[in-house]
Amino acid sequence: MLDEANAQTLAVLRRYADGDSNAAVICYGSSYIERTSLIRAFLRGRTVFTYTACCVSDREQRRRLAAELGARGGSLPEDPDYLSIFERISASLSGDGRLVVLLDHFEHFFYERNSFLKALFSWLDNPACAGRIFVLLLSDAEVWVENAFVSRAGAEASKISGFVKLRESRFLTLRKSFPTLSMRDAVCLYSVFGGETVLWESYRPERSFRENICTLFLEQEHPFFRNLPMERLKELVREPAIYATILANLASGNEKLNDLFHATRIPRAKLSVYMKTLMAPGYVEKVFSYGTEGTARTKKGVYRISNAFFRFFYTCIYPHESALWGMAADKAYDLYLVPTLSSPANVAFRRICTEYIERLNEQERLPFAIEDMGEWNGKAGIIDMVAESGTGEALIGMCAYDRVLTEEDYHFLMQYAGQAGFHADYCYLFSGAGFGAELAAAAKHVSGLRLIGLEELAHG
Repeated sequence: MLDEANAQTLAVLRRYADGDSNAAVICYGSSYIERTSLIRAFLRGRTVFTYTACCVSDREQRRRLAAELGARGGSLPEDPDYLSIFERISASLSGDGRLVVLLDHFEHFFYERNSFLKALFSWLDNPACAGRIFVLLLSDAEVWVENAFVSRAGAEASKISGFVKLRESRFLTLRKSFPTLSMRDAVCLYSVFGGETVLWESYRPERSFRENICTLFLEQEHPFFRNLPMERLKELVREPAIYATILANLASGNEKLNDLFHATRIPRAKLSVYMKTLMAPGYVEKVFSYGTEGTARTKKGVYRISNAFFRFFYTCIYPHESALWGMAADKAYDLYLVPTLSSPANVAFRRICTEYIERLNEQERLPFAIEDMGEWNGKAGIIDMVAESGTGEALIGMCAYDRVLTEEDYHFLMQYAGQAGFHADYCYLFSGAGFGAELAAAAKHVSGLRLIGLEELAHG
């Protein structure tokens, strides 16, 4: 069963593949997002030729591709060009059938300057096979596709029919993937791995969250996840130590470029470049406040870690690397992780609550249809959720995973929203720890006030 994001991606791919003309589409995303089920669903019932490109020279790539074709009954000279290879592929077509050509890790075709893309479109433009071929170019080199492909491809890039990006899965998908987990453990798991589905595969639902974290991060004989952040940075940049320094300082609360400069002594001009590099794969994001009113009270130039795995690692593991060495996993968990886990959990909880509101909006279960939505990051605090209709109705929200919300929180939020320039018609308060008695009583008679706990989030 595909989740909502994959189902939408599948529908898009099918529209391209079943069109009247030949097409070439790039489908790409992070290597930490599982795509096998999506691709299998797309290919089911189709005539397919598949080839996985390798990081080799252009001549070796053509030789390997020709050999793969030869293994399926084709015949080519020893050193064929790409156009000859493609023409041989289409020669296998019979009748009125439509062929899907899947080229995985297609970025490796650009290791050297060559005629790959020019030959591909010459083949697709051939009237002899018009309307009979769909080429799916797959890649998990997300940053390369978004930042380097067009310059490497040149004018031929404009002939690509479409770009389809795979997205991280939502919390609801995690709940369906781990149906036996308690809501609290599910939130904690999401705070560690976010929507990167490949990372979920290491989690053992028959064990407790504590046992899983001890095994994956704290036991010395299993260093994979402790080493993974640096390995991911090495895949992205040549100077991973600089970027690790920035991530560590962001996790410790240095959110502005000026704060980062004073903490790291990395020149401000270089910091801006480094931040853009970290933003490309979604490891870091720049925070913008919703709306234009009350801008004098907003915090500007704020950055934060947006990738759940990096946020968890640099908040909970990285500061204690030396102390963790040689320490029993369960002792390390109690001493160092228990006091710090609430920080990434609160961020994850805010995202979960936002998804919940978005889902209610899609199901038309809110008081009004949301036209725009965001957060408001002010100097005195954050309004976790601001949503408005096209006619000016507004909803605000507060999310707190690890503490009981009280009537004081409600009054502060309403007053703070007014200072920010928002007239709140509805107020949604989310808590993973419950609500104070006075607030619960107020919710029964205050129009527009909604209290939503873990139980409703789990089943809503």
